[in-house]
Amino acid sequence: METLKVKDVMTYDLTFVFENETVEQVIDLLEKSSMSGVPVVDNDLKVVGFISEEDIIRACLPSYFNLLQTAAFLPDTNLVLNNLKKISRDPVGKYISKPVFTVKPNDTILYVADAFMRKNFKVIPVVDDNNTLIGVVMRISVLKSAIRKETVVNG
Repeated sequence: METLKVKDVMTYDLTFVFENETVEQVIDLLEKSSMSGVPVVDNDLKVVGFISEEDIIRACLPSYFNLLQTAAFLPDTNLVLNNLKKISRDPVGKYISKPVFTVKPNDTILYVADAFMRKNFKVIPVVDDNNTLIGVVMRISVLKSAIRKETVVNG
């Protein structure tokens, strides 16, 4: 049995956005790609950040985001919608997460699974030695691979 690596489960998909794309464009892309977030790259496809649904929600209610985590706080839906409309034309670069956590193709799935659990990531960009985007690894891909009996996840 061989140890499972990122390259064995990653998606060689270059779905990404540039910092100057709008929040609205990113929301459209997330919906079409069924991803919860995407890497943000520069013109050389170097990963410079990450934008997720959570980042966009946080941008709509920056001072209330922590309160959203509790059942005791229910925000005014109109406030969320109005703020989303206000930021919809903003460049996504204003709201990206930096520095971005990335992995390499030869990293172990154990390392990636730990990052998914500890940091609550759903998608992690996969980069080469020059920090150039080559794909992503998603939680669901790791879960699907982990049920295969012919591989081991540690090693």
